[in-house]
Amino acid sequence: MINQEDINFLKDVEVQVRVEVSTIKKTFEFLLNLKEGDIIPLEKNIEDFLTLHVENVPFAMGEIVNINEKYGIRIVDLIKEDV
Repeated sequence: MINQEDINFLKDVEVQVRVEVSTIKKTFEFLLNLKEGDIIPLEKNIEDFLTLHVENVPFAMGEIVNINEKYGIRIVDLIKEDV
């Protein structure tokens, strides 16, 4: 079992954290025709959970929250993969 002392040296390591709202496929023509103010419909619903990735590995599921006029993500479940 890993204890706190074993991982203390990792505290300052920076990792990329990404939250993906949605992925869609559109044609290049669609992109060329975009103009300011256009809305691109996404396939996810506002209530759907989002996946938080750490270094491109799914790490947790969360929901969008509003904190002081900024967006955040509330973690609702950690993704545990068998190693």
